[in-house]
Amino acid sequence: MLSIKRLVTVIGVIVALTALAPVASAGSHQGFHLDKTCSEDLSEPLGFFCTVQHSDFKWIPAGTDIRYAAIPPLDPALVQAATIEIRNGTTTGVCVWSTPVDAICSFDSGTGRLAQFKLEVVVTASADQSVWYWDGTYSFGG
Repeated sequence: MLSIKRLVTVIGVIVALTALAPVASAGSHQGFHLDKTCSEDLSEPLGFFCTVQHSDFKWIPAGTDIRYAAIPPLDPALVQAATIEIRNGTTTGVCVWSTPVDAICSFDSGTGRLAQFKLEVVVTASADQSVWYWDGTYSFGG
């Protein structure tokens, strides 16, 4: 009888660890990369928007638009809000520019599929600024 109790206890521990494994890995950081191009659009708050050309993150696929806006009273040449809207969610972050082609963008949460989405990327550009790159890490949860 004692061995059956041990077996049930071991099975219970395995089930509990299996249930907790996704929670433990939810906060782990994963690599993130996307390429985007930007187009002039005078109807946009800063006069342009960008479109993802390639992303290694499945929920931000090629064709996704990234829109930018000023954050008053901050200088929009130095600090901008960036919004990513996908089919089932949105996230808005802040991009801080150190030069006209170098920035760090941080996103801390969102809605829908991007709820609890955290992203931090370094933004760089090709020599002719025709392609912009986001490289960094993302995670979900705490």
